[in-house]
Amino acid sequence: MMFRTHILFALFFYLLFLKVFSLNISLIFAAVLVFGSILPDIDSPGSFVNRKYLLGVGKTVALFSNHRGFFHSIFGIMIFAVITLLIVYFFKFSFIYILALSLGYFLHLTADSLTKSGINWFWKSGNIKGKITTGSIFEQLFFVALLLATLYLVIGNQGLQQVSAFVSKIKP
Repeated sequence: MMFRTHILFALFFYLLFLKVFSLNISLIFAAVLVFGSILPDIDSPGSFVNRKYLLGVGKTVALFSNHRGFFHSIFGIMIFAVITLLIVYFFKFSFIYILALSLGYFLHLTADSLTKSGINWFWKSGNIKGKITTGSIFEQLFFVALLLATLYLVIGNQGLQQVSAFVSKIKP
Protein backbone atom coordinates (compact mmCIF):
# COMPACT_ATOMS: atom_id res chain seq x y z
CA MET A 1 0.00 0.00 0.00
CA MET A 2 1.01 3.58 -0.48
CA PHE A 3 2.19 5.65 2.50
CA ARG A 4 -0.96 7.79 2.58
CA THR A 5 -3.13 4.67 2.82
CA HIS A 6 -1.00 3.42 5.72
CA ILE A 7 -1.34 6.75 7.52
CA LEU A 8 -5.11 6.88 7.02
CA PHE A 9 -5.46 3.22 8.05
CA ALA A 10 -3.68 4.01 11.34
CA LEU A 11 -5.71 7.17 11.94
CA PHE A 12 -8.95 5.31 11.27
CA PHE A 13 -8.16 2.68 13.90
CA TYR A 14 -6.92 5.36 16.31
CA LEU A 15 -10.25 7.19 16.05
CA LEU A 16 -12.22 3.94 16.16
CA PHE A 17 -10.57 2.91 19.42
CA LEU A 18 -11.16 6.36 20.86
CA LYS A 19 -14.89 6.08 20.04
CA VAL A 20 -15.44 2.44 20.99
CA PHE A 21 -13.56 2.52 24.27
CA SER A 22 -14.20 6.19 25.15
CA LEU A 23 -10.48 6.78 25.47
CA ASN A 24 -8.69 10.08 25.77
CA ILE A 25 -5.29 9.46 24.21
CA SER A 26 -2.94 12.32 23.36
CA LEU A 27 -2.12 13.64 19.92
CA ILE A 28 1.51 12.68 20.58
CA PHE A 29 0.30 9.07 20.83
CA ALA A 30 -1.41 9.53 17.44
CA ALA A 31 1.76 11.02 15.93
CA VAL A 32 3.89 8.10 17.17
CA LEU A 33 1.22 5.67 15.90
CA VAL A 34 1.29 7.30 12.45
CA PHE A 35 5.10 7.21 12.39
CA GLY A 36 4.92 3.51 13.30
CA SER A 37 2.50 2.99 10.42
CA ILE A 38 5.09 4.10 7.85
CA LEU A 39 8.21 2.76 9.62
CA PRO A 40 8.18 -0.78 8.14
CA ASP A 41 8.99 0.74 4.74
CA ILE A 42 12.44 1.52 6.12
CA ASP A 43 13.49 -1.45 3.98
CA SER A 44 12.63 0.37 0.73
CA PRO A 45 15.17 3.02 -0.35
CA GLY A 46 12.58 5.11 -2.24
CA SER A 47 9.89 5.00 0.43
CA PHE A 48 8.33 8.10 1.96
CA VAL A 49 9.85 7.38 5.37
CA ASN A 50 13.34 7.13 3.83
CA ARG A 51 12.95 10.26 1.70
CA LYS A 52 11.54 12.48 4.46
CA TYR A 53 12.76 11.08 7.78
CA LEU A 54 15.44 9.01 9.50
CA LEU A 55 18.42 11.07 8.26
CA GLY A 56 19.71 8.39 5.88
CA VAL A 57 19.50 5.56 8.42
CA GLY A 58 16.69 3.95 6.45
CA LYS A 59 18.66 4.05 3.21
CA THR A 60 21.45 2.15 4.95
CA VAL A 61 18.95 -0.39 6.30
CA ALA A 62 17.50 -0.79 2.80
CA LEU A 63 20.93 -1.83 1.48
CA PHE A 64 20.86 -4.90 3.73
CA SER A 65 17.19 -5.86 3.50
CA ASN A 66 14.62 -6.65 0.84
CA HIS A 67 11.36 -4.74 0.73
CA ARG A 68 8.67 -6.68 2.57
CA GLY A 69 11.35 -8.88 4.07
CA PHE A 70 12.56 -8.96 7.67
CA PHE A 71 11.21 -5.53 8.60
CA HIS A 72 7.76 -6.47 7.31
CA SER A 73 7.39 -9.18 9.95
CA ILE A 74 6.70 -9.65 13.63
CA PHE A 75 10.47 -9.49 14.13
CA GLY A 76 10.54 -5.94 12.75
CA ILE A 77 7.95 -4.96 15.33
CA MET A 78 10.08 -6.50 18.08
CA ILE A 79 13.27 -4.73 16.93
CA PHE A 80 11.60 -1.32 16.91
CA ALA A 81 9.78 -2.00 20.18
CA VAL A 82 13.17 -2.59 21.83
CA ILE A 83 14.65 0.54 20.23
CA THR A 84 11.61 2.54 21.40
CA LEU A 85 11.95 1.02 24.87
CA LEU A 86 15.53 2.28 25.08
CA ILE A 87 14.53 5.76 23.88
CA VAL A 88 11.62 5.87 26.33
CA TYR A 89 13.82 4.71 29.19
CA PHE A 90 16.73 7.11 28.59
CA PHE A 91 14.62 10.16 27.82
CA LYS A 92 12.04 9.39 30.53
CA PHE A 93 9.08 9.37 28.12
CA SER A 94 5.89 7.46 28.82
CA PHE A 95 5.96 3.74 28.08
CA ILE A 96 2.64 4.17 26.22
CA TYR A 97 4.70 5.28 23.20
CA ILE A 98 6.09 1.77 22.83
CA LEU A 99 2.50 0.62 22.38
CA ALA A 100 1.80 3.47 19.92
CA LEU A 101 4.78 2.68 17.69
CA SER A 102 4.20 -1.09 17.83
CA LEU A 103 0.50 -0.71 17.07
CA GLY A 104 1.22 1.57 14.12
CA TYR A 105 3.79 -0.92 12.85
CA PHE A 106 1.27 -3.77 13.27
CA LEU A 107 -1.37 -1.80 11.35
CA HIS A 108 1.10 -1.30 8.49
CA LEU A 109 1.67 -5.05 8.30
CA THR A 110 -2.08 -5.66 8.44
CA ALA A 111 -2.70 -3.25 5.56
CA ASP A 112 0.10 -4.81 3.50
CA SER A 113 -1.52 -8.21 4.11
CA LEU A 114 -4.47 -6.94 2.07
CA THR A 115 -2.27 -6.56 -1.03
CA LYS A 116 -1.52 -9.17 -3.68
CA SER A 117 2.15 -9.16 -2.65
CA GLY A 118 1.21 -9.77 0.97
CA ILE A 119 3.79 -10.20 3.69
CA ASN A 120 5.45 -13.04 5.57
CA TRP A 121 4.39 -12.39 9.15
CA PHE A 122 7.20 -14.59 10.46
CA TRP A 123 9.82 -13.34 7.97
CA LYS A 124 10.31 -16.57 6.02
CA SER A 125 6.81 -17.99 6.57
CA GLY A 126 3.25 -17.10 7.39
CA ASN A 127 2.49 -15.40 4.08
CA ILE A 128 -0.88 -13.69 3.93
CA LYS A 129 -2.02 -12.14 0.65
CA GLY A 130 -5.06 -10.10 -0.26
CA LYS A 131 -6.59 -8.90 -3.51
CA ILE A 132 -5.44 -5.26 -3.72
CA THR A 133 -2.60 -4.21 -6.02
CA THR A 134 -0.54 -1.36 -4.55
CA GLY A 135 -1.30 1.92 -6.31
CA SER A 136 -4.19 0.46 -8.30
CA ILE A 137 -7.71 1.83 -8.67
CA PHE A 138 -8.75 -0.71 -6.01
CA GLU A 139 -6.32 0.80 -3.53
CA GLN A 140 -7.68 4.24 -4.43
CA LEU A 141 -11.24 3.01 -3.79
CA PHE A 142 -10.12 1.45 -0.51
CA PHE A 143 -8.52 4.80 0.42
CA VAL A 144 -11.72 6.73 -0.37
CA ALA A 145 -13.87 4.28 1.61
CA LEU A 146 -11.42 4.53 4.51
CA LEU A 147 -11.46 8.33 4.25
CA LEU A 148 -15.25 8.39 4.40
CA ALA A 149 -15.28 6.04 7.38
CA THR A 150 -12.65 8.18 9.11
CA LEU A 151 -14.63 11.36 8.45
CA TYR A 152 -17.70 9.66 9.88
CA LEU A 153 -15.75 8.88 13.05
CA VAL A 154 -14.61 12.51 13.26
CA ILE A 155 -17.89 14.31 12.61
CA GLY A 156 -20.41 11.56 13.41
CA ASN A 157 -23.89 11.00 12.06
CA GLN A 158 -25.21 14.37 13.24
CA GLY A 159 -22.28 16.13 11.59
CA LEU A 160 -22.95 14.29 8.33
CA GLN A 161 -26.56 15.42 8.44
CA GLN A 162 -25.42 19.03 8.90
CA VAL A 163 -22.97 18.75 5.99
CA SER A 164 -25.70 17.19 3.83
CA ALA A 165 -28.17 19.97 4.74
CA PHE A 166 -25.56 22.61 3.91
CA VAL A 167 -24.70 21.02 0.56
CA SER A 168 -28.39 20.69 -0.36
CA LYS A 169 -28.81 24.48 0.08
CA ILE A 170 -26.09 25.24 -2.47
CA LYS A 171 -27.62 26.22 -5.78
CA PRO A 172 -25.79 25.17 -8.97
